[in-house]
Amino acid sequence: MSTKINVRSPFYLNLTAPTPPSPLFTCEVANIKNLSIDQQGQISSPNLDFGLVLSITSADADFSNDQFATETVDTSRTLVVQIAIPSGFTNTSDGFINCSKVVTQPALVTGGATPTCSGGPTVNGSIAAQAINSGGVSVTIDLSAKFNAGSSAIAGYNIYNPNQSLVSAAVNGNNLVITSNNIGGTTNIKVSAFDNDSNTCTATQSIGVTVNVSAAFDCAAAALTGGSIAQDGTIVKPDSVATVGNIKASSGGATITSYPANGTGSNRSVTLFFDLTIPAGYTNSGTLECSRAFTQPSSLPEFTCDIANLSGQKISAEGVITKGSIQLGTITSFSPLDWATVLIDTPRTVAYSITIPSGYSNSGTLVCNLLLTQPAQIPVCGTNTYYISAPMSVPQNACTDVFSVSKEIKSNAGSLTTGLGSFVCENDAPFNGNGFYYGIHTSKTSIGKGTGTFNIWQIDTNGIVVSVEVGDCPASGGDNIAKL
Repeated sequence: MSTKINVRSPFYLNLTAPTPPSPLFTCEVANIKNLSIDQQGQISSPNLDFGLVLSITSADADFSNDQFATETVDTSRTLVVQIAIPSGFTNTSDGFINCSKVVTQPALVTGGATPTCSGGPTVNGSIAAQAINSGGVSVTIDLSAKFNAGSSAIAGYNIYNPNQSLVSAAVNGNNLVITSNNIGGTTNIKVSAFDNDSNTCTATQSIGVTVNVSAAFDCAAAALTGGSIAQDGTIVKPDSVATVGNIKASSGGATITSYPANGTGSNRSVTLFFDLTIPAGYTNSGTLECSRAFTQPSSLPEFTCDIANLSGQKISAEGVITKGSIQLGTITSFSPLDWATVLIDTPRTVAYSITIPSGYSNSGTLVCNLLLTQPAQIPVCGTNTYYISAPMSVPQNACTDVFSVSKEIKSNAGSLTTGLGSFVCENDAPFNGNGFYYGIHTSKTSIGKGTGTFNIWQIDTNGIVVSVEVGDCPASGGDNIAKL
């Protein structure tokens, strides 16, 4: 359908196409994939849909040199992935976001009382440090000459590249290709070889890489992004390709750790100066001073669900809800804890309660409602044959008369008393029970008044048994119905 607009002279329309709003860059938009930890605690570099990995850290005490200590049991690790925000997002000027990711580190194979692993690839010598020029220059390293296979052939390699803004690293067959970007500096890439046996050792080689730039390091190359000054004067240093050191309120001035609180009643612009340690690879060295302007608010901002930046929340086909991660604040609980299974993809609203951190105008608990999709569970009709009665609106109706139990159904329930949560099918399709109650038996019979003990199942519209009852209706009257 189109709209026609008639305009008479001398009036004119000057129309421009609307500009779609820029999206917010979040951890879900980045979509961290293939982040793993091997038996020996070595991290592999993840893949992202958007953004660039700047660093991966962990607060665990045994995390050192980009690696965890080995464990004797499977251990959950929380990794914080710092991601550079690409252009085209509303928060691009923030520079980066930190995304938490929980990864399971598998137990190291044990032999006796001491954790160990046996067999598998081993290192062959060491890989020499590499020096390349900036601007897309590549170096290729033959990994087959740097690792020895164990009892079986090497199946592949995992790469850990902690500074993807400096270089990219990829494996093509047995060749490791390292390619420079447009900045200088140093990094240390790790490559681990593995075979197809999960019970054998991996072997890791470290490669020092220096990217040289035929120019002096300046503030443009420093690329300061992010950082902030809070209303109370708390300073968060900006991010940079260089190490950010001392903070000063004026060029060449004294070192400060905070700025005066803003009590003026309006936001104000503040320029701070930072001492940067010039990275290796440039023609100059030492320290460089660079400035960055910030807006200091006059009052504390409100903590919102957007600032909390929830990510990784989901519902499984079994109805189990995942807590997920949060960028700021603490998830204290969520409601409900789970959902019943469904046979079609179903939208669900889950309320996450978040403790608001300090530094905001509001405090206490913030509730963020997330709309999640619960995927359908594939019904398992089973092969057990049962017979059901006509539907009853309440189980007590079974005690009003004698009812025939003759309709054949199939179920994956192992018995009449253990049917809760099982599927009921008719003609190999889920039986629509409409939430009614049905007398059920293993053979064609009758249930109800004076027939002795019998069972009742409540079956929902998806063919799932949502309640199991046991009844015994005396011929003299009464409705002895109890839920199992």
